[in-house]
Amino acid sequence: MDIVFAIVIYLVVCYTAAKIGEKFHVGSMLQYFIPVYNWVLICKCAKVSPWWLVAMFIPYVNIVVNVYIYGTLAEKLGKNFWLNGIGSLFFCIPLFIMAWDKSMPVDALPSDHSAVTKV
Repeated sequence: MDIVFAIVIYLVVCYTAAKIGEKFHVGSMLQYFIPVYNWVLICKCAKVSPWWLVAMFIPYVNIVVNVYIYGTLAEKLGKNFWLNGIGSLFFCIPLFIMAWDKSMPVDALPSDHSAVTKV
């Protein structure tokens, strides 16, 4: 019974990650169901180096990396880095919110705003 519960949770989280990937136009639905590769796709969405995933295999460091990746992903969707990054430690609730809300990836303006013209 425990294995069935674990499989269901895995499938739900993978489907949720695929919904986020759709917003960024990264990967296909089936690619998000491949273990470890789905994290590579999430890193592409967050525009974070996939090398951060190596640290996911180090105890306690993986918590910091998880906060960083999800926080950066939230930031790319125009949300608060810390609220969503730390919130991801609690049953991935921000992940579900990011997947099904109306937020879309935001493009940052140039720092000097020279490309913006006022009318």
